[in-house]
Amino acid sequence: MAEKMTEVYGAYDVQIMQVMRGRGAFVLRTDKGIFQLKPMDVNPSRLAAEYEFKESLVELGFDSIDYCVKNKDEELYTCDRYGNPYVLRRFFLGRECNPLNQQDIVMGVRNLAKLHQVGREAFKRSERDVHLRVTGDFKKRNQTVKRVNNYILRQKSKREFETKFLKTYDYFYEQGLKCQSEYEAVKALGNEAHQGYCHGMYNHHSLVITGDDSMVGTISFDKFYLGNQMDDLYHYARKMTEKNDYRFEVFATILEEYGRVNPLNQEDYKYIYINYCYPEKYYKLANQYMNGTKNWLSPKLLEKMDKLTEDEGKKQMILDKMKKKYL
Repeated sequence: MAEKMTEVYGAYDVQIMQVMRGRGAFVLRTDKGIFQLKPMDVNPSRLAAEYEFKESLVELGFDSIDYCVKNKDEELYTCDRYGNPYVLRRFFLGRECNPLNQQDIVMGVRNLAKLHQVGREAFKRSERDVHLRVTGDFKKRNQTVKRVNNYILRQKSKREFETKFLKTYDYFYEQGLKCQSEYEAVKALGNEAHQGYCHGMYNHHSLVITGDDSMVGTISFDKFYLGNQMDDLYHYARKMTEKNDYRFEVFATILEEYGRVNPLNQEDYKYIYINYCYPEKYYKLANQYMNGTKNWLSPKLLEKMDKLTEDEGKKQMILDKMKKKYL
């Protein structure tokens, strides 16, 4: 046990039997279970909101999550002798969800459906005046892409990434404009039925399969928010499908398994379809380029551009099949 952390460990009402290091944090095996002690990377008000949100999930029976643990002084974080704040959360020993394993994918989407159920109930019970986050600001993203294109056009000499960006600009920018127009017409659809807490970054990295593969632990709620839960479903379905080389069967299975718990209608499918249509990866590349160092371009940018254009045909096949099956 690191000497400098002794005071932090002692601030909690647990008996520590083993300390392990992992991913920039300490994993503690204690008399009350497994916990993770990690440097606090959010402000106190956001941490308090996280605690309240997770407490409501636990009260509603969704307790396999990395909820925050208060110290003996009933505080949500503890500082070491140098003033560095740490947060203790419940943790899980197991393996990360395998995006290539059908059983894991299904366990993950069923877990998401249950999370959304209690997330809606928690939202209904909340007595605070909460702000619903509206996602899909395609207009702003399109403006960013156009600004990057204009910037590159002004450069006298153009490197390979910049040349490829210009060649693909018209194609992806037109996609973005079309999605912007269609999204304006459907952004409110389904919001009321699916209003509630969203995980914010739900994917295989946020799922721990524990024990005999019978339980899922949900972690990494860093970006949780109140909004349309279809955003979580879209991101999970897209990520898992891409990890499986754009197999439509994976995409369809995720939507169908989710719908067994939380029924989906055509408006929901339309919402997911439009979000998937948007060239999000192209926008992200534009953003990374604009915010990065211009005198040296990371080779990763070019690799991602090549991968994006290589996968575009596969993505369009997914969209075509989705349109035929659900719309």
